[in-house]
Amino acid sequence: MRGEPFPSGKRAEASRDSLSRQAKISGRMRRLTWVLVALAALACSYEPAPPVAPVSPQIGFEAAPTRGYILISIDALRADHLSVYGYPKATSPFLEELARRATIFDYAFAQVPSTLPSHISMFTGLYPAEHGVFPPSSVLAPEIRTLPEILSHAGFRTAGHTEGGYVQGGYGFRRGFGEWSDTPYATESDVERTFERGLDFLKKTPQTERFFLFLHTYSVHDPYLPADPYRSMFWPGPPPAGAGEPDGPHFAAVNGGAAETTPEAIDYFRALYDASIRYQADVLRKFFAELEAAGLHDETTILITSDHGEEFGEHGRLVHTQIYPECLRIPLLVVHPAQTKGTRVGHLAQTVDFLPTLLDLAGVAAPLSLPGRSLRGDLERPDAALAGEAYAEVKIQNFQARTLLLADGKALWQALHAEAAGESDGFWASKEARFDASPPGVEFRAVAFHRPREIEVTIDGTPHERWTFETDWKTFRVELPGRGVKRRIGLGTAECESPLALGLGNDGRCLSFKLHGAAFERRELYDLTADPAARRDLSVERAERLRELLLRLRQGYSHAARFAPAEGALSDEQLRHLKALGYLQ
Repeated sequence: MRGEPFPSGKRAEASRDSLSRQAKISGRMRRLTWVLVALAALACSYEPAPPVAPVSPQIGFEAAPTRGYILISIDALRADHLSVYGYPKATSPFLEELARRATIFDYAFAQVPSTLPSHISMFTGLYPAEHGVFPPSSVLAPEIRTLPEILSHAGFRTAGHTEGGYVQGGYGFRRGFGEWSDTPYATESDVERTFERGLDFLKKTPQTERFFLFLHTYSVHDPYLPADPYRSMFWPGPPPAGAGEPDGPHFAAVNGGAAETTPEAIDYFRALYDASIRYQADVLRKFFAELEAAGLHDETTILITSDHGEEFGEHGRLVHTQIYPECLRIPLLVVHPAQTKGTRVGHLAQTVDFLPTLLDLAGVAAPLSLPGRSLRGDLERPDAALAGEAYAEVKIQNFQARTLLLADGKALWQALHAEAAGESDGFWASKEARFDASPPGVEFRAVAFHRPREIEVTIDGTPHERWTFETDWKTFRVELPGRGVKRRIGLGTAECESPLALGLGNDGRCLSFKLHGAAFERRELYDLTADPAARRDLSVERAERLRELLLRLRQGYSHAARFAPAEGALSDEQLRHLKALGYLQ
């Protein structure tokens, strides 16, 4: 935008003040740009594990019912950070040993990268929108039966031991368990207490009774605080200068624009995360040894999995807020006493498959009309070929996104559709908004939060022009070159501010500007076989393929709540715990 000639006198002084402010903003924009470029360089330099580890000869077995079943959920454990899935660091040596007599699903996906709805999907076999249980306080409708309820009704003795947070019993997890604990997480070593409680339950269960045990732990989840000697296993030196604490509040501040980070700091966080995984793997080793010593190994089927993965700047954010592979691809190992040689499966599996699988293996009828499938056929007749599909969704700040993952035998495709989910008069952004548009251009209205903001406009990542958003609504238009080719519009600013911090209300979000008046949405396509980290968007080059998958997404995955969830009340203790985990601010 052009300014008038330099004035004199008081207007000149005001102009100099304005120029000084603009210089400060430009400096901040340069710092923001440096951080974003550094994060992009980090994402390009970090090479994730290949999507499929070398496949062993496919050997099936008869998955006959066993006396007991154990479901182990290791919160926030992403598959490609396990050495058993090809990760170059020795994070899971015990799982590699276990894989010699287990079935590994190379492509298992969570339906949502969020602890509460993901675990409810495990327990109900329903997609998130079908059960409707979302943070912070939804409670599962009593009409929806859960896995422990079904097994308890079938005569199984049941126990569940978790570390609280969003797997606290009041959300509906407690139902159906004869024994239950959800002592809030305090340190990573709590996992040993949690697993010991599970062993106590198993040892006191009469030999004549069948059982189901659920174990959940936050030992891999942030805060990443592995004890020695694990802490220095993958990062032997001191933390990088200014890295910040490796915990949820700091990560939330980075994601919200209230704090910055560096590639070295993210490397540090990743190393601590890997160390936590190694510790958890050693706890699993001890647990399996105890099972064998108690004579339970030969009569128990065990599923080891996670509710979602974890992100380290691959797509510009930390923790687990998006629906890219780092957040959705989870481990799934099935250990059955009848299996003597390890095998791997290429058919896609989902969280909603766990309930029908466990019930099928136990010889118990599953509820009708579940969206998932039993994986028993994959255990008995394993096939390494890529096949099947999976669905996931998320709502993060002002965008909601849905994705379809589909394997066609040769490639695994991911189609993603994200759109603004704001208020009637638009949606707030923190420091950045990204959306698609096509020539000849896109027009919208914008307003700055609290004070004017200098905005850098980019087209397909290339700087285009600079605007100033004022504290009154104003109309803007981006002219786009070419014909019929989708462009990615970016609007970025250096700073954001919280209404709560300014004393303007209870909204703790860090806000910078609000947009209204256009279709703020993104459509993306990735070939995860050739590009497992989803770095290269093929939505333009493979536009027809994207249209096919998005049509399948719209037609096949429109979900409504089976029964309306209730609204629960959070205790002060639970609020403190959720804040410590970074879930609440």
